[in-house]
Amino acid sequence: MLSVIILAAGKGTRMKSEKPKVLFEAAGKPMIDYTVELSKSLNPEKIVVVTGNMAEAVQEHLQDYSVEFALQKQQRGTADAVMAAQDFIDYNGKVLILCGDMPLIKFETIDSFIKNVNEKIAFISVKMQQPKGYGRVVRSSDNNVIKIVEEKDANEYEKRINEVNTGVYLCDGKELKKRLSSIDDNNAQKEFYLTDIVRDGAEAYLAEDESEFMGVNDRIQLCAASKILYKNRAEKYMVDGVSIIDPQSCYIDEGVEIGRDTIIYPNVFIENGSKIGKNVVIRSGCRLNKAIVEENVEIKDNSLIEDSFIGSGSSVGPMAHLRPGSYLEKDNKVGNFVELKKARMGEGSKASHLTYLGDAEIGKNVNIGCGTITCNYDGYNKYKTIIDDNVFIGSDTQLVAPVKIGKNVLVAAGSTVTKDVDDNALAISRTPQKNLENKGKEIMDINKAKKESKK
Repeated sequence: MLSVIILAAGKGTRMKSEKPKVLFEAAGKPMIDYTVELSKSLNPEKIVVVTGNMAEAVQEHLQDYSVEFALQKQQRGTADAVMAAQDFIDYNGKVLILCGDMPLIKFETIDSFIKNVNEKIAFISVKMQQPKGYGRVVRSSDNNVIKIVEEKDANEYEKRINEVNTGVYLCDGKELKKRLSSIDDNNAQKEFYLTDIVRDGAEAYLAEDESEFMGVNDRIQLCAASKILYKNRAEKYMVDGVSIIDPQSCYIDEGVEIGRDTIIYPNVFIENGSKIGKNVVIRSGCRLNKAIVEENVEIKDNSLIEDSFIGSGSSVGPMAHLRPGSYLEKDNKVGNFVELKKARMGEGSKASHLTYLGDAEIGKNVNIGCGTITCNYDGYNKYKTIIDDNVFIGSDTQLVAPVKIGKNVLVAAGSTVTKDVDDNALAISRTPQKNLENKGKEIMDINKAKKESKK
């Protein structure tokens, strides 16, 4: 039987924030989520999260994870944190202790650790090129573990040791409980160190990859951990047939689906459960959030797509904005500086540039001219614009909703449409043009004189 204790009570002082450290996001997900999900993958009998700083916020965030919570009332060290969970744990089994600020640990590493250690008290160690800040593993001449010494308590010889404690332990429950009872705070920090449980004998499981055990204590380390997570995700997609030009500048959230032969250029963000089909091209500078993109789509540079659907064969951008509720059925074109909001475009319809379409229902094979806008808001309510099939909307047209444009309609450039237009009609709304002789030059001369007088 296995129980898991997750230490998540730290204040995270170096984060310089009022938010609990474990709720900071690494590569699109709070750090504590990685540890809880890793724990659940081990099928333990129980998971206990030890909270302290802003405990209610951590508990609220994890309310859907089926974990229990223990409160460390005072920050008196890692052993004190484990002791706070004693009433929740059945000490007749094994106890795995993890940290809530280590999002890089892999299931394979923990699984191997659990299966391959034999002593009642065991921990994972790793050799680090730069061990500063970590507790050093001190061994005897016959290579047995003598102790773990925290850096602030280490002498010069001990500081040169590059084998460090990762903070991950697997303990026999009864032995853990016994050793915890004998720990004191006789150290530089005046804290109860969990590392002291190894003094009566322990097994060190030497892991291979030091990057898995990066503890996140400040925003610089958070950034470094996020880069590793993003890069690892990108490489998994590449193995599955996705071309990513630069994995180090591609930011994909966990759970995103991407089809084969899709090409992703640098500086692209794909977030929050987006689904990308086959043969899609996503150019540089794009961000997709809750986006559904079918196959054979091209999303051009610097486009933002939020909670929207893009049908197969469509082209979006450059510099287009699809706001929530936008829906492109198929073979659509949404060009540069076009903004859509709750707008549905039928198959083959296009808006090539400088257009706003909000609360609109647009049919098939519609051409929306440059500078067209739907005037959907009167300051109190939103209204809908309906455009039927095979309509041509001329440039610089205002469609004042609620309004309906019938099939096969031509709307002349520069029109302001305030009334419904029947099928097959030409809609035109222009004031008569007047040319006043010499008036233009007269005005320009007056303005020029004004400028000269101000010098």
